[in-house]
Amino acid sequence: MKRDIIYIVGQPDPQSETAQAIRRLGYRSGILLDRQLTLSHPEEYDRIEKVDFSNLTSELERLSHSDLSVAGLVCTYENYVVAKASLADHFGVAGLSVESARLSTDKSLMRRAFLDKNPAISPDFALIDSVDTALAYARTHRYPLIIKPTNLVKSLLVLTCHNEADLVEKVSYALSTIDDLYRKYHIYDRSPQLIIEDFITGQQCSIAAFVDATGVPHFCEGIVGLKNAQEIGRDDNFLYSRTVPLHLPEALTTQLFDVARQGIEALKMTSVPAHVELMYGPDGVKLIEIGARIGGYRPRMYRYSHDLDLTTQEVRLSIGEQPQLTGRLQQHCAVFELFAESEGAFVRVSGDFRPQDFTYYRETVRPEQKTGPAKQGYKAAAIVIVTHEDEEAFASLCQTVDQLRVEVLS
Repeated sequence: MKRDIIYIVGQPDPQSETAQAIRRLGYRSGILLDRQLTLSHPEEYDRIEKVDFSNLTSELERLSHSDLSVAGLVCTYENYVVAKASLADHFGVAGLSVESARLSTDKSLMRRAFLDKNPAISPDFALIDSVDTALAYARTHRYPLIIKPTNLVKSLLVLTCHNEADLVEKVSYALSTIDDLYRKYHIYDRSPQLIIEDFITGQQCSIAAFVDATGVPHFCEGIVGLKNAQEIGRDDNFLYSRTVPLHLPEALTTQLFDVARQGIEALKMTSVPAHVELMYGPDGVKLIEIGARIGGYRPRMYRYSHDLDLTTQEVRLSIGEQPQLTGRLQQHCAVFELFAESEGAFVRVSGDFRPQDFTYYRETVRPEQKTGPAKQGYKAAAIVIVTHEDEEAFASLCQTVDQLRVEVLS
Protein backbone atom coordinates (compact mmCIF):
# COMPACT_ATOMS: atom_id res chain seq x y z
CA MET A 1 0.00 0.00 0.00
CA LYS A 2 1.31 3.46 -0.96
CA ARG A 3 2.54 5.66 1.85
CA ASP A 4 0.39 8.77 1.62
CA ILE A 5 1.01 11.01 4.66
CA ILE A 6 3.65 13.73 4.89
CA TYR A 7 4.28 14.72 8.51
CA ILE A 8 5.38 17.96 10.12
CA VAL A 9 7.87 17.09 12.84
CA GLY A 10 7.54 18.58 16.32
CA GLN A 11 5.66 21.84 15.93
CA PRO A 12 3.92 23.67 13.07
CA ASP A 13 4.73 27.25 12.11
CA PRO A 14 1.49 29.18 12.71
CA GLN A 15 2.32 31.48 9.77
CA SER A 16 3.08 28.62 7.38
CA GLU A 17 0.69 26.82 5.04
CA THR A 18 2.49 23.49 5.17
CA ALA A 19 -0.65 21.37 5.53
CA GLN A 20 -2.17 23.00 2.46
CA ALA A 21 1.07 22.58 0.47
CA ILE A 22 1.13 18.88 1.34
CA ARG A 23 -2.42 18.40 0.09
CA ARG A 24 -1.73 20.33 -3.12
CA LEU A 25 0.87 17.69 -3.97
CA GLY A 26 -1.70 14.92 -3.48
CA TYR A 27 -0.76 13.71 0.01
CA ARG A 28 -2.52 13.68 3.34
CA SER A 29 -1.21 15.97 6.06
CA GLY A 30 -0.01 14.72 9.43
CA ILE A 31 1.94 15.96 12.42
CA LEU A 32 4.26 14.20 14.84
CA LEU A 33 3.42 16.62 17.62
CA ASP A 34 5.71 17.30 20.55
CA ARG A 35 3.65 15.98 23.43
CA GLN A 36 4.59 19.03 25.54
CA LEU A 37 2.70 21.28 23.12
CA THR A 38 -0.95 21.93 22.33
CA LEU A 39 -2.06 22.07 18.70
CA SER A 40 -4.05 25.21 17.90
CA HIS A 41 -5.85 23.90 14.79
CA PRO A 42 -6.05 20.11 14.88
CA GLU A 43 -8.67 20.17 12.13
CA GLU A 44 -5.92 20.99 9.61
CA TYR A 45 -4.40 17.50 9.94
CA ASP A 46 -5.49 14.07 8.76
CA ARG A 47 -3.31 12.30 11.33
CA ILE A 48 -1.95 13.56 14.67
CA GLU A 49 0.54 11.48 16.64
CA LYS A 50 1.96 12.81 19.90
CA VAL A 51 5.66 12.07 20.39
CA ASP A 52 7.99 12.32 23.37
CA PHE A 53 10.98 13.96 21.67
CA SER A 54 12.94 13.88 24.94
CA ASN A 55 13.03 10.06 24.62
CA LEU A 56 12.98 9.51 20.87
CA THR A 57 14.90 6.22 20.86
CA SER A 58 12.12 4.38 22.70
CA GLU A 59 9.47 6.28 20.76
CA LEU A 60 10.83 4.98 17.43
CA GLU A 61 9.96 1.43 18.49
CA ARG A 62 6.41 2.47 19.39
CA LEU A 63 5.95 4.43 16.18
CA SER A 64 7.03 1.41 14.14
CA HIS A 65 3.78 -0.29 15.17
CA SER A 66 1.52 2.74 14.64
CA ASP A 67 0.82 2.34 10.90
CA LEU A 68 1.81 5.96 10.18
CA SER A 69 2.12 5.54 6.39
CA VAL A 70 5.07 8.01 6.31
CA ALA A 71 5.73 9.34 2.81
CA GLY A 72 7.89 12.28 3.90
CA LEU A 73 8.87 14.58 6.76
CA VAL A 74 9.20 18.37 7.01
CA CYS A 75 10.48 20.48 9.87
CA THR A 76 10.15 24.21 10.59
CA TYR A 77 11.94 24.56 13.93
CA GLU A 78 15.63 23.89 14.44
CA ASN A 79 15.20 22.05 17.74
CA TYR A 80 13.49 19.19 15.83
CA VAL A 81 16.00 18.86 12.96
CA VAL A 82 17.97 16.02 14.58
CA ALA A 83 14.77 14.20 15.49
CA LYS A 84 13.55 14.55 11.92
CA ALA A 85 16.80 13.01 10.65
CA SER A 86 16.41 10.06 13.03
CA LEU A 87 12.79 9.60 11.95
CA ALA A 88 13.71 9.83 8.25
CA ASP A 89 16.34 7.14 8.68
CA HIS A 90 13.94 4.97 10.67
CA PHE A 91 11.12 5.21 8.13
CA GLY A 92 13.35 5.14 5.04
CA VAL A 93 12.32 8.49 3.59
CA ALA A 94 14.33 11.41 2.18
CA GLY A 95 16.18 13.56 4.69
CA LEU A 96 19.43 14.61 6.29
CA SER A 97 21.69 12.01 7.84
CA VAL A 98 21.83 12.24 11.63
CA GLU A 99 25.48 13.32 11.32
CA SER A 100 24.53 16.17 9.00
CA ALA A 101 21.64 17.17 11.26
CA ARG A 102 23.98 17.46 14.23
CA LEU A 103 26.50 19.48 12.20
CA SER A 104 23.68 21.78 11.08
CA THR A 105 22.26 22.45 14.55
CA ASP A 106 25.38 22.85 16.69
CA LYS A 107 27.45 26.00 16.18
CA SER A 108 30.62 24.38 17.51
CA LEU A 109 30.43 21.36 15.21
CA MET A 110 29.38 23.65 12.35
CA ARG A 111 32.31 26.04 12.81
CA ARG A 112 34.74 23.11 12.86
CA ALA A 113 33.23 21.70 9.65
CA PHE A 114 33.53 25.09 7.90
CA LEU A 115 37.16 25.52 8.99
CA ASP A 116 38.02 21.99 7.87
CA LYS A 117 36.45 22.70 4.48
CA ASN A 118 38.15 26.06 3.95
CA PRO A 119 39.68 28.17 6.75
CA ALA A 120 39.05 31.33 4.69
CA ILE A 121 35.25 31.05 4.97
CA SER A 122 34.86 31.04 8.76
CA PRO A 123 36.09 33.00 11.77
CA ASP A 124 38.12 31.25 14.45
CA PHE A 125 36.28 29.99 17.57
CA ALA A 126 36.51 27.87 20.71
CA LEU A 127 34.16 26.12 23.12
CA ILE A 128 34.07 27.74 26.56
CA ASP A 129 32.70 26.52 29.87
CA SER A 130 33.89 29.23 32.23
CA VAL A 131 35.09 32.81 32.43
CA ASP A 132 38.66 31.48 32.58
CA THR A 133 38.40 29.57 29.28
CA ALA A 134 36.88 32.65 27.64
CA LEU A 135 39.73 34.82 28.94
CA ALA A 136 42.26 32.29 27.66
CA TYR A 137 40.82 32.60 24.16
CA ALA A 138 40.73 36.40 24.41
CA ARG A 139 44.45 36.54 25.23
CA THR A 140 45.28 35.29 21.72
CA HIS A 141 42.53 37.15 19.82
CA ARG A 142 41.34 40.72 19.38
CA TYR A 143 38.25 42.36 20.84
CA PRO A 144 35.39 42.62 20.12
CA LEU A 145 34.53 38.93 20.52
CA ILE A 146 31.17 37.16 20.26
CA ILE A 147 29.62 34.73 22.76
CA LYS A 148 26.98 32.32 21.38
CA PRO A 149 25.03 29.31 22.67
CA THR A 150 25.64 26.32 20.41
CA ASN A 151 22.00 25.28 19.94
CA LEU A 152 19.74 28.34 20.24
CA VAL A 153 18.38 30.47 17.37
CA LYS A 154 17.16 34.02 16.65
CA SER A 155 20.07 35.77 18.41
CA LEU A 156 19.09 34.38 21.80
CA LEU A 157 21.98 34.94 24.22
CA VAL A 158 24.32 36.16 21.46
CA LEU A 159 26.55 38.71 23.19
CA THR A 160 29.25 41.08 21.93
CA CYS A 161 32.18 41.61 24.29
CA HIS A 162 34.21 44.79 23.76
CA ASN A 163 36.89 44.37 26.44
CA GLU A 164 37.96 42.11 29.30
CA ALA A 165 35.54 43.52 31.87
CA ASP A 166 32.69 43.23 29.37
CA LEU A 167 33.71 39.65 28.60
CA VAL A 168 33.72 38.64 32.28
CA GLU A 169 30.29 40.18 32.85
CA LYS A 170 28.64 38.70 29.75
CA VAL A 171 30.11 35.22 30.00
CA SER A 172 29.00 35.08 33.63
CA TYR A 173 25.51 36.16 32.61
CA ALA A 174 25.36 33.63 29.75
CA LEU A 175 26.49 30.76 31.97
CA SER A 176 23.82 31.63 34.56
CA THR A 177 21.05 31.88 31.95
CA ILE A 178 21.69 29.21 29.35
CA ASP A 179 20.17 26.22 31.18
CA ASP A 180 16.81 27.94 31.57
CA LEU A 181 16.73 28.93 27.88
CA TYR A 182 17.46 25.36 26.71
CA ARG A 183 14.54 24.15 28.81
CA LYS A 184 12.27 26.98 27.66
CA TYR A 185 12.85 26.28 23.96
CA HIS A 186 12.75 22.46 24.22
CA ILE A 187 16.34 21.79 23.12
CA TYR A 188 16.37 18.00 23.33
CA ASP A 189 19.39 15.70 23.50
CA ARG A 190 21.88 18.59 23.72
CA SER A 191 23.89 19.90 26.64
CA PRO A 192 23.88 23.69 27.07
CA GLN A 193 27.20 24.98 25.70
CA LEU A 194 28.78 28.28 24.70
CA ILE A 195 31.32 29.19 22.05
CA ILE A 196 33.46 32.29 21.72
CA GLU A 197 34.40 33.48 18.24
CA ASP A 198 36.07 36.33 16.42
CA PHE A 199 33.95 39.34 15.53
CA ILE A 200 33.44 39.70 11.76
CA THR A 201 33.34 43.17 10.28
CA GLY A 202 31.07 43.82 7.31
CA GLN A 203 27.51 43.53 6.05
CA GLN A 204 25.23 40.57 6.69
CA CYS A 205 23.08 38.81 4.12
CA SER A 206 21.35 35.49 3.63
CA ILE A 207 20.71 33.07 0.79
CA ALA A 208 17.86 30.57 0.52
CA ALA A 209 18.64 27.17 -0.94
CA PHE A 210 17.04 23.76 -1.35
CA VAL A 211 19.48 20.85 -1.34
CA ASP A 212 18.41 17.81 -3.32
CA ALA A 213 18.99 14.13 -2.51
CA THR A 214 22.44 14.17 -4.18
CA GLY A 215 23.63 17.16 -2.14
CA VAL A 216 23.29 19.71 -4.96
CA PRO A 217 22.01 23.10 -3.71
CA HIS A 218 19.36 24.92 -5.77
CA PHE A 219 19.44 28.63 -4.92
CA CYS A 220 16.52 31.06 -4.87
CA GLU A 221 16.84 34.24 -6.88
CA GLY A 222 17.49 37.26 -4.72
CA ILE A 223 19.92 37.71 -1.84
CA VAL A 224 18.37 39.01 1.39
CA GLY A 225 20.10 41.98 3.02
CA LEU A 226 20.31 41.83 6.82
CA LYS A 227 20.69 44.77 9.18
CA ASN A 228 21.67 44.01 12.76
CA ALA A 229 21.15 45.86 16.02
CA GLN A 230 24.56 47.54 16.02
CA GLU A 231 23.80 49.13 12.65
CA ILE A 232 20.88 51.01 14.21
CA GLY A 233 22.91 52.04 17.25
CA ARG A 234 21.77 49.34 19.68
CA ASP A 235 23.97 47.32 22.01
CA ASP A 236 22.19 44.08 21.19
CA ASN A 237 22.53 41.18 18.73
CA PHE A 238 19.19 40.74 16.99
CA LEU A 239 18.51 41.04 13.27
CA TYR A 240 16.59 44.29 12.92
CA SER A 241 15.57 43.96 9.28
CA ARG A 242 15.58 41.54 6.36
CA THR A 243 15.23 43.07 2.87
CA VAL A 244 14.91 41.46 -0.55
CA PRO A 245 16.33 42.01 -3.08
CA LEU A 246 19.80 43.20 -2.07
CA HIS A 247 21.60 44.82 -5.01
CA LEU A 248 25.30 43.84 -5.13
CA PRO A 249 28.08 43.78 -7.76
CA GLU A 250 28.05 40.63 -9.90
CA ALA A 251 31.50 39.47 -8.73
CA LEU A 252 30.49 39.71 -5.06
CA THR A 253 27.21 37.93 -5.74
CA THR A 254 29.10 35.07 -7.39
CA GLN A 255 31.46 34.84 -4.41
CA LEU A 256 28.57 34.75 -1.92
CA PHE A 257 26.90 31.88 -3.73
CA ASP A 258 30.21 30.02 -3.96
CA VAL A 259 30.86 30.31 -0.20
CA ALA A 260 27.26 29.23 0.49
CA ARG A 261 27.84 26.16 -1.67
CA GLN A 262 31.04 25.31 0.22
CA GLY A 263 29.23 25.60 3.55
CA ILE A 264 26.42 23.30 2.43
CA GLU A 265 28.98 20.74 1.27
CA ALA A 266 30.86 21.00 4.57
CA LEU A 267 27.69 20.11 6.49
CA LYS A 268 26.94 17.16 4.14
CA MET A 269 23.38 18.37 3.61
CA THR A 270 20.84 16.41 1.53
CA SER A 271 17.07 16.62 0.94
CA VAL A 272 16.63 19.73 3.07
CA PRO A 273 16.23 23.50 2.87
CA ALA A 274 19.35 25.53 3.73
CA HIS A 275 19.18 28.98 5.31
CA VAL A 276 22.65 30.43 4.74
CA GLU A 277 23.76 33.54 6.65
CA LEU A 278 26.95 35.27 5.51
CA MET A 279 29.05 38.38 6.11
CA TYR A 280 30.94 40.26 3.40
CA GLY A 281 33.49 42.97 4.10
CA PRO A 282 37.20 43.80 4.29
CA ASP A 283 38.11 40.23 5.30
CA GLY A 284 36.19 38.70 2.38
CA VAL A 285 33.08 36.52 2.59
CA LYS A 286 32.54 34.54 5.81
CA LEU A 287 29.83 32.11 6.87
CA ILE A 288 27.89 33.06 9.99
CA GLU A 289 25.82 29.88 10.10
CA ILE A 290 23.63 27.57 8.02
CA GLY A 291 20.27 26.31 9.25
CA ALA A 292 18.76 23.06 7.98
CA ARG A 293 15.41 24.76 7.53
CA ILE A 294 13.73 27.58 5.67
CA GLY A 295 14.80 30.87 7.24
CA GLY A 296 12.47 32.79 9.49
CA TYR A 297 9.95 34.91 7.54
CA ARG A 298 11.35 33.65 4.21
CA PRO A 299 8.13 31.94 3.04
CA ARG A 300 6.24 35.22 3.37
CA MET A 301 9.10 37.32 2.00
CA TYR A 302 9.54 35.26 -1.15
CA ARG A 303 5.80 34.95 -1.67
CA TYR A 304 5.50 38.74 -1.61
CA SER A 305 8.69 39.50 -3.54
CA HIS A 306 8.99 36.67 -6.07
CA ASP A 307 5.58 34.94 -5.99
CA LEU A 308 7.52 31.83 -4.93
CA ASP A 309 6.13 29.18 -2.56
CA LEU A 310 9.10 28.02 -0.48
CA THR A 311 7.01 25.72 1.69
CA THR A 312 6.00 23.63 -1.31
CA GLN A 313 9.67 23.27 -2.27
CA GLU A 314 10.48 21.75 1.13
CA VAL A 315 7.57 19.33 0.73
CA ARG A 316 8.92 18.35 -2.72
CA LEU A 317 12.32 17.56 -1.20
CA SER A 318 10.67 15.40 1.47
CA ILE A 319 9.35 13.02 -1.18
CA GLY A 320 12.54 12.97 -3.25
CA GLU A 321 11.49 15.50 -5.89
CA GLN A 322 13.50 18.44 -7.23
CA PRO A 323 12.54 21.98 -6.15
CA GLN A 324 10.91 24.27 -8.72
CA LEU A 325 12.36 27.75 -8.16
CA THR A 326 10.70 29.64 -10.99
CA GLY A 327 9.66 32.84 -9.22
CA ARG A 328 10.83 36.25 -10.47
CA LEU A 329 10.94 39.61 -8.69
CA GLN A 330 7.49 41.21 -8.33
CA GLN A 331 8.04 43.78 -5.55
CA HIS A 332 10.40 44.80 -2.76
CA CYS A 333 9.87 43.32 0.70
CA ALA A 334 11.29 43.93 4.18
CA VAL A 335 10.60 42.35 7.58
CA PHE A 336 11.43 44.24 10.77
CA GLU A 337 11.67 42.95 14.34
CA LEU A 338 11.28 45.58 17.07
CA PHE A 339 12.84 45.01 20.50
CA ALA A 340 12.71 47.06 23.67
CA GLU A 341 16.02 48.71 24.59
CA SER A 342 15.64 47.74 28.25
CA GLU A 343 13.74 45.16 30.25
CA GLY A 344 10.29 46.14 31.50
CA ALA A 345 6.51 45.87 31.14
CA PHE A 346 5.33 46.48 27.57
CA VAL A 347 3.42 49.76 27.13
CA ARG A 348 3.11 50.33 23.37
CA VAL A 349 4.93 50.79 20.07
CA SER A 350 5.28 54.53 19.62
CA GLY A 351 5.82 56.57 16.46
CA ASP A 352 4.00 58.32 13.63
CA PHE A 353 2.39 55.37 11.84
CA ARG A 354 -0.82 53.58 10.96
CA PRO A 355 -0.66 49.77 11.13
CA GLN A 356 -2.90 49.52 8.05
CA ASP A 357 -0.18 51.18 5.95
CA PHE A 358 1.97 48.10 6.41
CA THR A 359 1.51 44.74 4.71
CA TYR A 360 1.67 43.10 8.14
CA TYR A 361 1.83 44.45 11.69
CA ARG A 362 1.65 42.45 14.93
CA GLU A 363 2.55 43.13 18.53
CA THR A 364 3.70 39.84 20.02
CA VAL A 365 3.38 40.90 23.67
CA ARG A 366 0.38 42.13 25.62
CA PRO A 367 0.25 45.37 27.61
CA GLU A 368 2.12 44.96 30.92
CA GLN A 369 3.76 41.72 29.73
CA LYS A 370 7.50 41.59 30.39
CA THR A 371 9.76 42.17 27.39
CA GLY A 372 13.30 43.35 26.73
CA PRO A 373 16.47 43.03 24.60
CA ALA A 374 17.38 39.90 22.66
CA LYS A 375 20.67 39.64 24.55
CA GLN A 376 18.63 39.01 27.71
CA GLY A 377 16.75 36.14 26.07
CA TYR A 378 13.63 37.99 24.84
CA LYS A 379 12.00 37.73 21.43
CA ALA A 380 10.73 40.65 19.35
CA ALA A 381 7.92 42.76 20.84
CA ALA A 382 6.54 43.64 17.39
CA ILE A 383 6.91 42.43 13.79
CA VAL A 384 6.36 44.64 10.75
CA ILE A 385 6.36 43.67 7.05
CA VAL A 386 6.38 46.27 4.27
CA THR A 387 6.11 45.67 0.51
CA HIS A 388 5.87 47.84 -2.57
CA GLU A 389 6.54 47.57 -6.31
CA ASP A 390 8.03 51.07 -6.45
CA GLU A 391 11.49 51.30 -4.87
CA GLU A 392 11.07 54.91 -3.65
CA ALA A 393 7.68 54.21 -2.04
CA PHE A 394 9.18 51.09 -0.47
CA ALA A 395 12.08 53.11 0.98
CA SER A 396 9.60 55.61 2.46
CA LEU A 397 7.71 52.82 4.23
CA CYS A 398 10.99 51.47 5.63
CA GLN A 399 11.84 54.93 6.98
CA THR A 400 8.49 55.02 8.77
CA VAL A 401 9.35 51.74 10.52
CA ASP A 402 12.82 53.04 11.43
CA GLN A 403 11.35 55.70 13.73
CA LEU A 404 9.17 53.25 15.72
CA ARG A 405 10.13 52.49 19.32
CA VAL A 406 9.05 49.84 21.84
CA GLU A 407 8.11 51.58 25.08
CA VAL A 408 8.35 49.73 28.39
CA LEU A 409 7.81 50.62 32.01
CA SER A 410 10.82 49.61 34.11
